[in-house]
Amino acid sequence: MEKKNEPFFDKFKSLEKLIYSVKYLPQILYFGSFGIILYSIYSWIFGEVDFIFRLLELPLIFFFIYMSHLIAKNNKKNKS
Repeated sequence: MEKKNEPFFDKFKSLEKLIYSVKYLPQILYFGSFGIILYSIYSWIFGEVDFIFRLLELPLIFFFIYMSHLIAKNNKKNKS
């Protein structure tokens, strides 16, 4: 069971372990979310069809930022 005094970000350790347990999953999630965000911006600029719902854009951006955080954390750990 989890401790109630555990910091908020320690709850994400199980998610981080799941992401790193599959060989190419981090790369697929990072570049996939980046591509979806870029295509969403492209379709917004050129007035094409809405690719994703507006309600899903914000969680997708936060997920991309979280994946960027994991990459930076992993690179920092590998350098030291």
